Amino acid sequence: MTLVSILGDFHSSILPIFFEFKDKLTYHIILHDDSKYDKNQASKLIQAQRDFIELYKDDKNIDFELVDITINEDDYEDILKAYDMIKNKASNPKDIYLNATDGLNSVSLVLSNKILKNNGKVIIYDRFANTYNIHTKNKMKKKTINNNMDIKNHLRLKGYKIVSYTNKFTLKNRKDIILELTNNLVEFKQFANTYKPTNKLKGKYGKLLKKTQQTNEPFVKGGVFEEYIYWLIKDNLDVDDIMTGVFIDFDKEILNEIDILFIKNNHLHTIECKFTDNFKTTQYLYKTDSIMDYIDDDGKAMILTIGDKAIGLQDKARAEYNNINIYAKKVSKFKKLEFLKFVKDFFELKLRITN
Repeated sequence: MTLVSILGDFHSSILPIFFEFKDKLTYHIILHDDSKYDKNQASKLIQAQRDFIELYKDDKNIDFELVDITINEDDYEDILKAYDMIKNKASNPKDIYLNATDGLNSVSLVLSNKILKNNGKVIIYDRFANTYNIHTKNKMKKKTINNNMDIKNHLRLKGYKIVSYTNKFTLKNRKDIILELTNNLVEFKQFANTYKPTNKLKGKYGKLLKKTQQTNEPFVKGGVFEEYIYWLIKDNLDVDDIMTGVFIDFDKEILNEIDILFIKNNHLHTIECKFTDNFKTTQYLYKTDSIMDYIDDDGKAMILTIGDKAIGLQDKARAEYNNINIYAKKVSKFKKLEFLKFVKDFFELKLRITN
């Protein structure tokens, strides 16, 4: 199979189709315009593809050649030359699949005509429904994506590096302790508000913290709550993958910490968790908005804040404008099921529990 991916306005739209067919490919051809912006974006994605190939070099099911084609999207002859290059790579014109999702319109039109005429296929991905249509010369067939990306591959294929994260085995080993620490959030928050590393670890919470082998202040005042939210989502909502405590290198000298990352149907979402009365709303709105610019064109973001500080109208308006949802509650008013239903509705997930 020869997959041709056209880079358009939403460069990440090529990734779900690539990932769906990755183990069937002989060639993956990435075709892009010769503008400086498109060349820079293509360079990142192509390097990410090379890194992907290197990572899976021992996987016999993933063995394809990467081809980079640069064209002038306004030059008809240049587009025809690109088709000749594609045809020469493919062993049979019938094996050519053109992913024209969000592709350059003129390029998509010319290549689609040539490929369909020679019994190839054209794919259009619906990034909202996570389905795709395969067009042939005489018919169209709708299919559902079967191989959804996990978080690591989603980020890796966009050219980002996960520097560190909380290991799943670590999370599982201290799950029961975390759930016991957060069983009464009002009491635990009182403990966390006055906690210092120099405190003697006495009483119920002190003894439980000893068992986690994490007694630093950031973990007590933030990490425990983040892991509690991690388990609420993982155990009760139908996500494909979830991580917490993630540090990502988006670009040179751009390193961000993300409290909760989860992915569903190839869309990556984030929740910023704040377990404090001194929540700096504007600062975290800016941070969350900046992160979403990197991780997913269609992903959603939420800020969860448990504390006494009210959210101002200006910050609420800014959040709504940037498609960020704020869930703010006093600790005594936080209800697990209510929160889960809020997350379910906002991120369009399914809830596994009813009480």
